[in-house]
Amino acid sequence: MIWQQDIQDAIFKHITEQMKCSVDELHSGETNFIMDETVSKRYVKILSVGDTNVVTVSKNIYSEAMRCLRGKNRDELYESDFVFGQTLHYVPDLSQMTILPYTNDFTFELLVSDEIQKLRGIHGFDNSLSFDEDGNTTTCIVLYAKRNDEIVALAGASIVDDDLREIGIDVKKEYRRKNLASLLVHNLTVAIMEQDKIPFYSASVTNIASQAVAIRSGYMPLWTDTYGTRGIC
Repeated sequence: MIWQQDIQDAIFKHITEQMKCSVDELHSGETNFIMDETVSKRYVKILSVGDTNVVTVSKNIYSEAMRCLRGKNRDELYESDFVFGQTLHYVPDLSQMTILPYTNDFTFELLVSDEIQKLRGIHGFDNSLSFDEDGNTTTCIVLYAKRNDEIVALAGASIVDDDLREIGIDVKKEYRRKNLASLLVHNLTVAIMEQDKIPFYSASVTNIASQAVAIRSGYMPLWTDTYGTRGIC
């Protein structure tokens, strides 16, 4: 059984590996600057959880970033010239995670592992399912809705690490506003947790519809980070 603390522990482990910081730094309630000596290109990533900000910077611009960003508040950090784009990341609220009934208007199917290969070649589901040119995919579990032999909505989860799965959702335009997105994301979340894996969901701060799906699916926000670095060379 997965507990809420298990989710936070797994996410924090993922964050510390991504940001090259410690768990203590994540709980510091302060802004922490981390030098990442493994990155050769110009790189700045900002991540916030609770009252803590972590700013991870490549060695080649660390001094410049410290000079410009030290002493800034959270809004000023995210509005700096070093970064662009912000992503909200959500985790399941376990108190809401019971299977929801499926509507009779569609047929639904859950696919895992090699079963997903039957979907190779379908188009229009870039957020939830992807194959490389050799047919390989990091998508490990899929739940889709079909009408008249046409897949009209699909939620899929990709492998992030041994414990974490990131969920994406796509609904064809003519089938939106039918609660398919939240139904598929919610029930896929339950299926993933039944595998003793931990799902999370991400949405751009500019994508209000995706944020609404997260909330309606029983997710709650946990952390925010930046999408990219300006002026990569």
